[in-house]
Amino acid sequence: MLVEVQHLNKSLAAPGGGKPVEILKDLDFTMEAGETAAIVGPSGAGKSTFLNILGALDYADSGIVRVNGLVPSELKGAEMVDFRRRSVGIVFQGHHLLPQCSVLENVIAPSLADRRQARINGEANARELLDALGLAHRLDHRPSELSGGERQRVAVARALAGSPRLLLADEPTGALDRATATQLTGILLDLNRTRKVALLVVTHSRELADRMQSVWELVDGKLLKVS
Repeated sequence: MLVEVQHLNKSLAAPGGGKPVEILKDLDFTMEAGETAAIVGPSGAGKSTFLNILGALDYADSGIVRVNGLVPSELKGAEMVDFRRRSVGIVFQGHHLLPQCSVLENVIAPSLADRRQARINGEANARELLDALGLAHRLDHRPSELSGGERQRVAVARALAGSPRLLLADEPTGALDRATATQLTGILLDLNRTRKVALLVVTHSRELADRMQSVWELVDGKLLKVS
């Protein structure tokens, strides 16, 4: 099992210092290697919070979370860096690209702290990813010179640069027009097949959700499988 979540609970601080708000309640979830799944639900239900917990950007108050056989909350230092590069890749609705860097530099940035050979391999892998994403002609461009869909494809390439086993995508098509969103969805599914990376998306788009193998709805703090 690639992702195992059992009895997860998470509360968020209330505005004004009131009683914390329970957002995830005794939540269970599993996902196999290579699987695709979507999480849907209303805004504020806790979908992004759940994704952040899987990606070790946030932590549960209680419960068990395992990703690729690892417990993110137990990882420190280099182990955490390695987890975020090799176990999990994350794509946000906002691309968060470095504006001063080229497309190629943005994708290889996560490998810059590695030894020299790893950097060389990282650049070769980045070029391969960008070529697969139709961006081979954009390597030297800055994010400001790209369209919204191109920027999001660069963000996908960066998330996959460490060859993670799980790709988390938080509203990856939310800021795109319908045609570009459909194109990006196809790209994500192609990467799922060719790179054997599991894909978990949070989305308000039923069109995107319906193209995943399973759909889960976050209701009252729990994930319910709806298809």
